[in-house]
Amino acid sequence: FRSGTIALAILIVLLLLPPYVLALTVLAASVIGLYEYSHAMKRINVRVDLPVSFIAALATVGRAYGSTLPEKLFPDLYKILSKITTNTNLNALAYIIIVYLFCRIIFQHQRFRIEDMAYTLFGILYIPFLLSFAVTTRNLEGGFMYIWLIIIGSTVTDMFAYFIGVAFGKTKIVPQISPKKTVEGSIGGALGCMLVMILFSVLVINRFSATAIPVYHFAILGLLCGTVSQLGDWAASALKRTTGIKDFGKLIPGHGGIMDRVDSILFVSPLVYIYVRLFL
Repeated sequence: FRSGTIALAILIVLLLLPPYVLALTVLAASVIGLYEYSHAMKRINVRVDLPVSFIAALATVGRAYGSTLPEKLFPDLYKILSKITTNTNLNALAYIIIVYLFCRIIFQHQRFRIEDMAYTLFGILYIPFLLSFAVTTRNLEGGFMYIWLIIIGSTVTDMFAYFIGVAFGKTKIVPQISPKKTVEGSIGGALGCMLVMILFSVLVINRFSATAIPVYHFAILGLLCGTVSQLGDWAASALKRTTGIKDFGKLIPGHGGIMDRVDSILFVSPLVYIYVRLFL
């Protein structure tokens, strides 16, 4: 409990700091997460190409930050990043990575297989790509308030699901992946997330925004986040079950590694960004 409280306090401080601090934090979390993912994959005899994964993480997070960075905020940095993270440059990097990985399969076929390449590319999409949406959300107009929706969607859901599951849970929902999760807890988590989202919109977003946003948007978003947040948790559990590990790491005492903490954020971040861009 103490480690979780400290981690939450650190997260709140990071969100209160300028957006580039969050971008650097997401990059660091991506690198650590990729390392934990690679270590887990070794349990099933899969060799993830970490150097390629780290380069891809840097490009992905750099693109997320550079493409949404307001020009008036850091004009010089905006010019540099806009030149580096163009679609052409990123497409060229993706092409080089794919060719390089195939070269490893061709010339190092006993040390690097098609499965290793597949899991390397999957790790890049699963960790830095999904996590980078937290950066793009923070850089949106009004992003300082929207970024809290990601935190609510990923943490509040887990809290409600746990307490309601303990109090009323009887029906197992995914026993083959996470034996303790129940249908009652899952429903409670989604409804709890929706309730807190509505309260946050009324007490914070609509109080400080220039234009009021209909509350039903936050009810819908809360229900969606409460659902995909649990999918993110179960997805990580499925990976751990497949590789035969209990936790991805030991970085946070009592809470495992980075991947054990951001599993829900990975799924919630893109959802919040997409919903905000489409409807708010």
